[in-house]
Amino acid sequence: MSTKPDALPNGQLPMEGVPRGTMYDLPELAALVECLLLVAPEPPCVEELAQAAEVEPAQIEAAIAHLQQQTQRGWIVQRHADRLQLVTAPRFAAHVRRFLGLDREARLSPAALETLAMVAYRQPVTRAELEAMRGVDCSGVLSTLHSRGLIEGTGRRATIGNPIEYATTADFLKHFGLTSLADLPALGIVDGQDVAATLGRLAQSRDEDGDRNEDPK
Repeated sequence: MSTKPDALPNGQLPMEGVPRGTMYDLPELAALVECLLLVAPEPPCVEELAQAAEVEPAQIEAAIAHLQQQTQRGWIVQRHADRLQLVTAPRFAAHVRRFLGLDREARLSPAALETLAMVAYRQPVTRAELEAMRGVDCSGVLSTLHSRGLIEGTGRRATIGNPIEYATTADFLKHFGLTSLADLPALGIVDGQDVAATLGRLAQSRDEDGDRNEDPK
């Protein structure tokens, strides 16, 4: 027969999954997660934080959500793929740059922004797919975006030539003040066409061409 755990002095109960003697309420667990993120040499995943705190991953997710609600703080929790880190709040970017004495970064060209947007919304995407969508050579723009740390190669496509697949990086999120890719605005209507549908049709057409090229007949 199960027994009810002893209550804390303030009436709270130990969180489920926490070893007896280790007791957290949500703000305290959130503070622990904040501490771990601050000292982590590399951005950890939820499972690593859960192991360090000796709680369940779901409790870490709840603590992260609690931290993200603290909008008065000078940092935000940023999620890239399955990794988490603390970064400065975008609203203080100008102050941080002035404090650190950083020169203003060169602004991205319209071509670079267009290509970066396509990578962000279609990732992972190959150079050939980007060139099919833009109708121009993208090698120079991709090199610029890669040197700025905004995109990275994530692997190679299992097709003819094994082209590199590109995706955005954590620095991309920082550059645009996003906490995750889920914060990207929805693609809308441009020149009377749904951009998402257009990009999808172009990518599908490119894939079909690739399949035909692979056909030995």
